[in-house]
Amino acid sequence: MEFITKGDTIKCVRQIKDKVSGKENHITVASFNAQVDRLPPHVAAELFTEEVKELVLWLEDRTKLQSQLARQSIDDTILESLPFILRQATQALENLERLDLMLYRAINEGLSDLSEVLDKTERFTSTHKVGSMKMQNSEEQKERLYTIKKDIEENE
Repeated sequence: MEFITKGDTIKCVRQIKDKVSGKENHITVASFNAQVDRLPPHVAAELFTEEVKELVLWLEDRTKLQSQLARQSIDDTILESLPFILRQATQALENLERLDLMLYRAINEGLSDLSEVLDKTERFTSTHKVGSMKMQNSEEQKERLYTIKKDIEENE
């Protein structure tokens, strides 16, 4: 089972393999408000016992991640998100036929500045990474990006 955050909703998505075609189908079994931090009864009623356990662990991981993100600096959150965003940007560029010249220049300049500062930055091996065990990486990134968005809105 996958738990996917879409806006203000968490969807519980079950993967079911079609016996004839062998193709995997994704079916949303239940959904609930993303602000909820514990298993809603109406969701528990729709899930199998193992799925309930998975969701409880996922919610616990999500709460821990949110707590860790709230304690860490916004700079650290942004930097933790950067590799994911760069991969997404690379994929987006590969899918484009053309790129606006002004956007090209802005990206190129930003990458040059980033590269220059990165080369000057002292590196160390971290013993602690903000992350979770049960959440998919994309869901962790959504939490990080939500934290960044909140910071931007608060500092406008």
